[in-house]
Amino acid sequence: MHCSLDTHASLTLGERSLMSVLSKFFGGTLGFKILTAECYEYAHTWNPNCNHAIYDAVFDGLWFSFRTYATFYILSALLSKRDPRKIKYDVLMKDILQSTIFLTTNLVGYLFWLCRIRQLMGFTIWPTTGFTNGFLSSYFAILLEKQKRRPMLALYLTNLASETLYRQLVNHGYLRNYKYGECVPFAIGLAGFISLYKKKQLDNGLAKILKFTHALSEHSDVIDTSKMHPLIGRMVNWVRNSFGRTERCEHKHSCVSAALEGTSRNFALGLGISSLLTLARSFRSIIRRPSQIPRLLSSFKNFRLPLFLALMPFIYHVSECSLKRTKVPDNAVHFTSGALSASSMMMYPSVSISMYILWKLIEIVYFKLAEQGRVPIIKHGDIILYTLSTGYVLGNAALEPQAIRKGYWEFLCGLTGQRVRLFNRRLITQFGFDSQKMFDHFVPRIDPKYATINPAFYLPSSPLK
Repeated sequence: MHCSLDTHASLTLGERSLMSVLSKFFGGTLGFKILTAECYEYAHTWNPNCNHAIYDAVFDGLWFSFRTYATFYILSALLSKRDPRKIKYDVLMKDILQSTIFLTTNLVGYLFWLCRIRQLMGFTIWPTTGFTNGFLSSYFAILLEKQKRRPMLALYLTNLASETLYRQLVNHGYLRNYKYGECVPFAIGLAGFISLYKKKQLDNGLAKILKFTHALSEHSDVIDTSKMHPLIGRMVNWVRNSFGRTERCEHKHSCVSAALEGTSRNFALGLGISSLLTLARSFRSIIRRPSQIPRLLSSFKNFRLPLFLALMPFIYHVSECSLKRTKVPDNAVHFTSGALSASSMMMYPSVSISMYILWKLIEIVYFKLAEQGRVPIIKHGDIILYTLSTGYVLGNAALEPQAIRKGYWEFLCGLTGQRVRLFNRRLITQFGFDSQKMFDHFVPRIDPKYATINPAFYLPSSPLK
C-alpha cells in the first residue's frame, strides 16, 4: 500500500472499470457524496505511505496497550488474591500480552482497512472514512481477546456507543439535552436491580454492590459500633432503639436508623475517595502551593461524590419505609423506592454510570428471558455487539469526535500516539458532518507531491495560527 499519484498509474483497465462502476453506483444511484482524495490527505497525514503510517502508529499503540493492560491485570490480581505470592505470574503475563495484541490489532486493522477500502474503491464516501474499517478491525481484534472478557467489553462499548449516539443526536438538534436527564436511565436501572434483588434473582457480585450502595443489610448492622468511640456508639444505639419500624420493614433496627446509618457510612467513604482523587489530580499544583489544600477539600466539587453515595440509601429507605406504612404492594414499593433513589445523581451527574446501569439491567433481563426460552440466544452475540458498537464509536472518532466521551477520546489519543488528532477533518467536513468542531485551528501539513486535491479547496482563506 502506498498513497501517491503512482497508485493510479499502476491500475489495470479492469480495476479502473470497477472503480467507475462503484463510483456511479454509490454516487449516482445511492446519492453518496464522493471524495477522491487519497487516504494520506484525509486520514494518515503524518506519513504519505500507508504501510509506514501504520508502522509509525503501531509502536505507540503496543506500548500504550501494554501499559494499560499491565496496570489493569496487576491491580485486579492484587485485589482478588490480596497476596502477591498467590498470583500466577505466568498466567498474568499471558493475559497482559493477549489483551495487548487484541487492542493493538484493533488499531492496526483500523488504519489498514481504511487504506485498503480506499484503494479498492478508488474514492471515499462517509461510511468508509471510519465506520467500515472500524467494524472490520473490531471484528478481527475481538477474536484475539480472551473469551471470558468479550461480554464485558461488549457491554462497555455498547454503553459507550449509546452515549455517543445520544450526544450526536443532541448536537444535530434531533433531541434536547435535558438537565439531569441522566437520572432517567439510572432510575430505570436501579428500579430493576432492586426488584431483582428482593426476588433473590441478582447474582452475588451485583447483590453485594447493591447492599453497599443502598444499605440493604436486612439481618446485620450497617455500622459496627464496637469499633467506634463509646460516645458515638451510644448515639447510634439510641437511634436504633428509640424509633419504630413497621411490620413490613425488613431492616434490623428502626426506620430512622436504616436511613441514617447507610447515609453516614457512604458519605464518609465517598468523602475519603473524593478527597484522595482531588489531591491526586492537583498533585503538581499542591507541591508548588500546599496552602491550597483546604480550599480544594472544602470545595463543593469535592462533596459531589459523597453526597451522591449518601443520598442513595437515604432516599431509598425514606421512600420504602414511608410506602410500607400504606397499602402499596411490596413489589411496587421496591420498584418505586429504587427509582426514586436515582435522584441522588443530581449531585453527581454521570451519563456513563447511568447508561452502564441501564445496559447491565437489559443484559440481565435478556439472559433470564433466554433461560426461560422466551427469547433466543444469539450465537456469538458478544462478538457482534462489540463489533457494531466499537465500529460506530471509531467511525465517530474520524467524523465527529466531539460526540465521544471525553475520557474515551483521550484513550484513543493515547493509543494512537495523538495521531487521531491529525486526521484532515477539513476534507471530511465535505460530507456534511461537523467534523472540524474540535480542530478549528488545526491545519494539516500535506506534502504537495502526494496531494490530489488543491489544499486551497478546503483550507481557510486566511492563515490560522
